Amino acid sequence: MDLKYILNSNNNNNEKNVHVHKKSSFSHVKKSNTTNYSNKNEIDDLLKLEKQNLYYKSWNKIDNSTKNNLFKDFVSIEKNKNDLDEKQTLLLTNLLINNIKKLNKASEVQYDQDECKITKINNLIFNENNKSYSLNIIDKKPKSNNSNKSKSRLDKFIK
Repeated sequence: MDLKYILNSNNNNNEKNVHVHKKSSFSHVKKSNTTNYSNKNEIDDLLKLEKQNLYYKSWNKIDNSTKNNLFKDFVSIEKNKNDLDEKQTLLLTNLLINNIKKLNKASEVQYDQDECKITKINNLIFNENNKSYSLNIIDKKPKSNNSNKSKSRLDKFIK
């Protein structure tokens, strides 16, 4: 048999049972804007305010792009303090940015919210001989859960 014939015969027999669904339109639903800003100056002022408030959060609440900017400020302070050249400052910047996820805790970075500056990175080690930096980050290994498992009757009997 031909598939076209079968489909046509089914459609003719079941026309009463066929329901056509149309897409519903949501034109009657209005999007509600809680605040409407009339001019560009108001929007610019809000953006400036938001930009200033980015840095007044605790260290673990700051997003990574803002942390990158703070790291660059910290590197410039370290450059002046330890008389670093361009290569050393670039290496320090790359070291901090590449390990940004490991420097997320407030205990690892001392950050002054009032001045919006990094005062100290606790795991950062400075070698005065070659003027290089390194991070002393200890990766915690997951503990084995063997001690937490309930012992079977046989294990209890043996020990």
